Amino acid sequence: MFDPTIYDNIKVVLEGAVYDWDLAGRIAIIDRSDRVDLAVLARSYSVRFTERDRDGVVSAEMELHAGTADLASEIMELETMKPGCNLTVRFFSRVKDEEACRAIRTILEELWGTEYRITQTLSYVYGEPSRDYRNETAIDFGRKFGEEVIEDIPRLIENIMQSLSQLNDLCGR
Repeated sequence: MFDPTIYDNIKVVLEGAVYDWDLAGRIAIIDRSDRVDLAVLARSYSVRFTERDRDGVVSAEMELHAGTADLASEIMELETMKPGCNLTVRFFSRVKDEEACRAIRTILEELWGTEYRITQTLSYVYGEPSRDYRNETAIDFGRKFGEEVIEDIPRLIENIMQSLSQLNDLCGR
């Protein structure tokens, strides 16, 4: 019989929680990816969504990833390594300048704290007349998660929704 991995268990709960928000009419899921990379034997799942009533100005994404070492150590029950998954939260928006980036950082540090690494990557298409930038803001938790995170998933999504709302207020002006 198939014994689900930590990745499988977290993914099922994460996916179910996000779709509950979608069914409740609070979010609109705009992208989803469920991949197995056979070249490196890794798995990843991501889901991207927006607030339903905000016209998709800002979107959020949760990505769950388990690499070869994590999957192998769990399946082979190796005691030399603690298996788990990486979880990254991202927000996608458009900004005009660095002032908006500072405001985004302030909002996220107030909601998530300062112990997590928050990075912002700006890009634009050369030659297009628009003078705003695509902003991808990532929150890296800096650790692996085990099944103990499952009970925190509703709070995680609640925090993402608060962030999404405040970022929409900022970027939707």
